[in-house]
Amino acid sequence: MILVTGATGTVGSEVVRQLVAVGQRPRVFVRDPARAQRRFGEQAEYVAGDLDRPETLEAGLAGVDRVFLITTQSTRQLDWEGYVIGAAARAGVGHVVKVSVFRADENSPLQIARQHGQAEQALERSGLAYTIVRPVFFMQNLLGMVRNCAIYTAAGDGRVAMVDVRDVAAVAVAALTSRGHEGSIYTLTGPEALSFDDVAETLSGQTGGQIRHVRVPPDAVGHALEQTGVESWFAEDMAKLHRMLAGGYEDVVTDDAGTVTGSRPRTLSRFARDHSTVFTGPRSACRRSPSRMLEARAGRAASSQGRP
Repeated sequence: MILVTGATGTVGSEVVRQLVAVGQRPRVFVRDPARAQRRFGEQAEYVAGDLDRPETLEAGLAGVDRVFLITTQSTRQLDWEGYVIGAAARAGVGHVVKVSVFRADENSPLQIARQHGQAEQALERSGLAYTIVRPVFFMQNLLGMVRNCAIYTAAGDGRVAMVDVRDVAAVAVAALTSRGHEGSIYTLTGPEALSFDDVAETLSGQTGGQIRHVRVPPDAVGHALEQTGVESWFAEDMAKLHRMLAGGYEDVVTDDAGTVTGSRPRTLSRFARDHSTVFTGPRSACRRSPSRMLEARAGRAASSQGRP
């Protein structure tokens, strides 16, 4: 039995879908089983639980031998993952597959990378067999970033080997359903590193839209994210990450996804074709959004600092 945490999120839901596709009937650990059942139907088993109530993990882990572990970006992330790891060890789980972040390290300048680095260490110390998956920037992030026919970043000319979540899930599913992945750490990227100028050009070419890349100051990224209600530390992390992307932080291409799955990871062109209606549809392409706030802030910053 495979237990999936984060089953209604972007990665978790794809893991559930792919597990079902290979003949598994995973158990999903969710706050609202009725809502999850409307999504997955009878293809999964459901157990009510909440990582803020770690005592609920006992029922979720009963009879489970493999766990897919992912949590949302929060200051609580390290606690939540620690609860799952501890409960899994007590329950005698055979293998945990954890989704981490690129370059997770307790000494990272990014809080999210420090938290994941500490969680990885907890998993390694637990005595459980484990596989750690470290993806770079998700292509699916673009679905929320493209607004008003533009992508707004502070990444400059920095190149990013962004990866499709479907390929991340495929690696996780392979690790959950086959042997030989124990103790492995996989860094998952797409097949090519692209600047956001390249990304905008690719999206435009594949969707028939006119999508541009608008360069904004890093502070504008953080301020706009705070306006959407995210925690301030995460907004600061994302502003910092954009500066790091501009310096080549994720300009890395690996073969890990293809080696594990036997299939070449999806290109951005393929992703854009698959999601073309999202990028060019009337509700998402040119509506007022936090990106409009980014553009306004960028304009004010440029006018106050003068032209470069």
